[in-house]
Amino acid sequence: MLTKKACALPGATAPPSRMRGVARLRGAAIAPVTRYLSRQASRPRGPVGRALGRIWIRETAAVNDVAVELLEAYAGDRILEIGFGPGRTVQRLVEIGAEVDGVDVSPDMLCAAARRNSRGIARGAVRLHAGDGTRLPAADDTLDAVIGVHTLYFWPDPAATVAEIARALRPGGRVVLAFRDGAAPLPSRFDPGVYDVPTVATATAWLEDAGLTDVTAHRRPDVAAPVVWLTAIAA
Repeated sequence: MLTKKACALPGATAPPSRMRGVARLRGAAIAPVTRYLSRQASRPRGPVGRALGRIWIRETAAVNDVAVELLEAYAGDRILEIGFGPGRTVQRLVEIGAEVDGVDVSPDMLCAAARRNSRGIARGAVRLHAGDGTRLPAADDTLDAVIGVHTLYFWPDPAATVAEIARALRPGGRVVLAFRDGAAPLPSRFDPGVYDVPTVATATAWLEDAGLTDVTAHRRPDVAAPVVWLTAIAA
């Protein structure tokens, strides 16, 4: 015979201890997937990485477009993008008339961006390089602008990369870095062991310590509430 203890009544609430146990089990099951996808975001590879690249073209378009707007690019500018992904922003900058260098850690993204920018590469307006940003493919004081969108979470040494940016920018050169503000909660789909998300204060300190000036935080809640665009000028 079934008893009331054996069958929960309709609408009954499970004891808190059982609910916590279920949550822990669910978290344990999801954690490997979260870490795998986060690692793919940091270094896309294979079919999953290429699929993410296609998603990013749409998903990050608005954030990238604001970054390009704040960069104030002009025809003839030499611009470098750190973490160009599928190459949409490279293409936009070339359409403005800029010459664009880019570095990315992913061979798959390098191939995707090269296909997207084949015409720019053919006429010498685009040069794509493999790299993680710790050393930029530019001589001192030669870049007019540097842009990086949703990539500084994965830089091995962000302060060193910012110092490289300052080295390569000519006096008056511009930099725009767009990223989630670390003061906001990190979505559960992002593994904190992979996404090293800085606060605005931390990223500002990197820029100022490298000698960059006029550091300004821009927010566009109509575009992406947790995202900040930091701009700065080379002295």
